[in-house]
Amino acid sequence: MEYIETDNGYSIVEEYNASISRKFVFMGVLVVALFLVVCVACTIGSRSIDVLSIPGILWNHILGVTYPAGSVGWWDDYIVWDVRLPRILGAMVAGASLAICGAAVQSLMNNPIADPYTMGISSGACFGAVLAIIVGFSFGNTVGTFGITLNAFIFGMIPVAVVLMLSRVMRMSPVTLILVGVAISQFFGSITTLVSVGADEETLQGAYLWQVGSLNNFVWDDLTLMTILLVMGSIALYVVSWKFNVISLGDDNAKALGVDAEKFRLISMAVLAVMTMSVVAYTGIIGFVGIIAPHVVRYVIGSDNKFVIPASILAGALLLLCADTVSRLFIAESIPVGAMMAFIGGPVFIYLVIRKNSMFKGAY
Repeated sequence: MEYIETDNGYSIVEEYNASISRKFVFMGVLVVALFLVVCVACTIGSRSIDVLSIPGILWNHILGVTYPAGSVGWWDDYIVWDVRLPRILGAMVAGASLAICGAAVQSLMNNPIADPYTMGISSGACFGAVLAIIVGFSFGNTVGTFGITLNAFIFGMIPVAVVLMLSRVMRMSPVTLILVGVAISQFFGSITTLVSVGADEETLQGAYLWQVGSLNNFVWDDLTLMTILLVMGSIALYVVSWKFNVISLGDDNAKALGVDAEKFRLISMAVLAVMTMSVVAYTGIIGFVGIIAPHVVRYVIGSDNKFVIPASILAGALLLLCADTVSRLFIAESIPVGAMMAFIGGPVFIYLVIRKNSMFKGAY
């Protein structure tokens, strides 16, 4: 095989090796870019910290280095690790989860505009959280946090249950399922607005932040569930990444290759729903990450989900962290990251749609 030449004079093996190398180089670039943005994000705030000192602060904390209470080193360590880093890691975990869910849904539905939001999952979970806030739960105590999170999970499962039930009963095509998901999303959005009418000003503000997505007041405890589900879900999706490649060929072809497309789609959607709800329960609705990050990844490295899935994790983390960093860098009082993501993602998505015939030919 090594001696079979293509039109440009390279052997098939050489082209394959070059393709693999390009994929790893791209992921390496994402890792480096992510680290650099983390360093910049750690410097943003009322206390000025030199960006070049951030790696040292992070490394010394990991090694267990301590400083005299009240010293410059003590304050720098406290501000970076206890104040700024939870929000930064929250953006990374949320972005990674939404991106990998978007990449998986797009392959499952064979549709480039599919993501957790268009499937109605995010809107259902957001309604559950807003309803809990209006009833009286708050993040000020353990019971309130648990109540809001549980309600978000319960109502987030409703769109999934409806879509999966219709898929089994009516044998709908993936495109039709996307339309059903959009309709469900609009429905939950409308009733979220209805239940917010009449709420007091403080409650309405909390409900509003859920609808636009926010990382304000993010703490270490908020990362636990999101991170656990991200790690478990990513491993599970990567193990079956070859099945996503088969599914993208169509249900008939998948069946011929030994993959039960309908059953696999149902199980995968349940896993993706849980991952998405773990993010929405703590951040609210953040759009475009699940669409844009996988699109960019496929444009650069192709459509093999064995590489798309891990690359989407990195791209999603970088995308949302950049959006949050920009909102904190150029604005005196940071705006909700969901609004900033929409501001950045809207034009980018339009650009991708305009170029999709040339950019994504054969990617779905």
